[in-house]
Amino acid sequence: MTGFFSAEHSGACYEAIAANYAAKVDTKPWNAYYERPAVISLLPALSNTKVLDVGCGSGWYAEYLVNHGAVVTSFDFNAQFVALTQARLGGRVRVLQADLSQPLHFADDKEFDLVVCPLVMHYVRDWDPVLKELHRILKPRGLLVFSTHHPFNDWKQFNKEDYFATELLEDEWEGIGKVNFYRRPLTAMSAALHNASFCIETLLEPRPTEDFRRVAPESYERLMRNPWFLVIRARKDE
Repeated sequence: MTGFFSAEHSGACYEAIAANYAAKVDTKPWNAYYERPAVISLLPALSNTKVLDVGCGSGWYAEYLVNHGAVVTSFDFNAQFVALTQARLGGRVRVLQADLSQPLHFADDKEFDLVVCPLVMHYVRDWDPVLKELHRILKPRGLLVFSTHHPFNDWKQFNKEDYFATELLEDEWEGIGKVNFYRRPLTAMSAALHNASFCIETLLEPRPTEDFRRVAPESYERLMRNPWFLVIRARKDE
């Protein structure tokens, strides 16, 4: 998970857990050996690619992108994450504080080749305006690569009656604290992408890596049978 982009519901609690989260995320197997390898597998060649890093968190993706030749602009709602990313990258990346639920005034029309949005969209209640804004700032045929909670897993884990509902959930992450996020069905996800004129190229239900099995064998076996995250690569349909 990265930063939260609206103060509604989760902003205050995320301010409280940001430092603790940042201290653990780079070695947490769910991120290091599950979500990140899956997202990376869907990225295009990065050399000289202009990338918007949405929800930069403590800066891991920004660092990966710039180390592979991309020209990167990163932003997060959380001021602590903005500061951590700035400190981590030492001026190699443009880092801003911004709210994904609002217009991205810092970005021009058709400015970016690629938007990377890792574990952010489940904090957004209404996907339609967000995706339309990301469509605006992408170049023709530009790519959006994002990860999010798997809709079936959230429905199953929280024992909800109506899979097709979009609803706010609260969870407590061991050693980190409480977080709030939204669950929604896959139908709603695909409809929002379609409404924003994106075409889904790849829909990936990742499985954990061998490194994950090495450090967390019991969770590895569970993830091999139950999808936890979903990664989508979508192209701007221009």
